[in-house]
Amino acid sequence: MVKFRVPFKAMIVVILLIVVTAFTGCGQKEEVGKEQQITVTDLAGREVTLKAPVDKVILQYSGSGGGFITLLALEGKEAPKKIAGWDPGLKEYRYDMMQKFSEGIPGLKDIPDVRDIGKETFSIEKVISLKPDVLILPLDLYKNAKEVVSKLENAGIPTVVIDYHSETVENHTKSIMLLGKILGKEKRAQEIADFYKMQVNKVYSRLEKIDKSKPVVYVECGNNGPSTYSNSYGNYMWGALTEQCGGTNIAKGKIENYGSLNPEYVLKTNPDVIIITGSYWPKKPDSMRLGYIANPEESKDLLMNFTKRPGWENLNAVKNNRVYSINHGLSRDIWDFVPIQYLAKTFYPDEFKDLDPLESFKEFHKRFLPVEYSGVWMMSLKERI
Repeated sequence: MVKFRVPFKAMIVVILLIVVTAFTGCGQKEEVGKEQQITVTDLAGREVTLKAPVDKVILQYSGSGGGFITLLALEGKEAPKKIAGWDPGLKEYRYDMMQKFSEGIPGLKDIPDVRDIGKETFSIEKVISLKPDVLILPLDLYKNAKEVVSKLENAGIPTVVIDYHSETVENHTKSIMLLGKILGKEKRAQEIADFYKMQVNKVYSRLEKIDKSKPVVYVECGNNGPSTYSNSYGNYMWGALTEQCGGTNIAKGKIENYGSLNPEYVLKTNPDVIIITGSYWPKKPDSMRLGYIANPEESKDLLMNFTKRPGWENLNAVKNNRVYSINHGLSRDIWDFVPIQYLAKTFYPDEFKDLDPLESFKEFHKRFLPVEYSGVWMMSLKERI
């Protein structure tokens, strides 16, 4: 019988290779499992299990606090690759944003349109055919979309709910971090959340120390132009921001979420401050125009036209040149620290004279967005802030 002797050192190497291979195999399986499934708690308080990081998402409210701007800040120019489909909101209501973003972000115009849950045009069949990993839904839209959510979940497509519409720092931060987690961008999300909290705290940390009478404020969406009183806001969006920034909102108690106020009521309350929000509504040439492709002269003329409404010449806000405008799309999203700073400075110019919301907005572009700042986003009849 011939005996073969294996050198001791060689035997040790073989044993180590076997052990390492065994442990590596176990580790790979465990790690793959972690990558494939996570469970998160969304802003509706639901526990949702899904594959992460997600590769494809469906968006709603793309131009109105539905997660698109957050996705853009998280993913940069790669954002279109993550969007399997979306609603037409950005194209229809934020024309200037769509134009600006499309110029610098390839593929944005090619994202499939799955229509709008809020308008009951949403195509479940098309969404299923696009094979997304998740539907991202704002909380106020989710409340009326549970049938859609159920059908998609039965098709293996989970829904994650976010909330920017309640205008709270807590829900904003949770929404940013939630999207960062499911997209595998937690570090980037933390940077955005930290920046957001720092910017809003420049206002909220100082408001409680102000001992002055609160200004009476009227906010109106300028989409219909001067001829028709458009939406004002109760404890929602601009209404919530007005109250949180130290103003007395004349629509509070008159409107739950949004709707128009009676012109006689506006005249009777005689607001100290008037804010007309602007965007870019091409089909309404006399609407208030602000945003990436606006210019100061045209915007100022459009804002001036609102003050020519019957009886407005007698309002304190008009007489004292306290009529302002800010971009409508800045509320209910991750960049609403801009209107928070803007409103605070408008209401209390002396107390917040060191605050520069425009510079804060430019810094946000520089640090987090894949496009450069341009246009006009806020102004007063007296001068731009």
